[in-house]
Amino acid sequence: MEHTIIFQKAYDDYRLLAELTEFFPKKDRFGIGIRMENTFLHLLEAIITAETTIPALKDRALIEAITQAEISAVLARLAMERDLIKETNYFFFAESFREIAKMTNGWRKSLSR
Repeated sequence: MEHTIIFQKAYDDYRLLAELTEFFPKKDRFGIGIRMENTFLHLLEAIITAETTIPALKDRALIEAITQAEISAVLARLAMERDLIKETNYFFFAESFREIAKMTNGWRKSLSR
């Protein structure tokens, strides 16, 4: 199956995030680190659901993807404020989440046409 650009972007970003969370202190790795990774995985699941489900259910999956992208942005900010990730990494992820949400919103709008 060929995935959308949105999926590939989120997938690549998850791989980077997983590398970063490996270096979190144990307390944070099993706290916010796991939460960040799980939220990202939920984002990927929502995108796959939107790619593969019937048209009537795509909107719900896309809303879920947008929500998970927003939550991921908040978690990345928290990680930066706790000095778990560098500011440059935060800005990379924040921009990436904005782009994913924007593309996903565009996908949603195309469904209503």
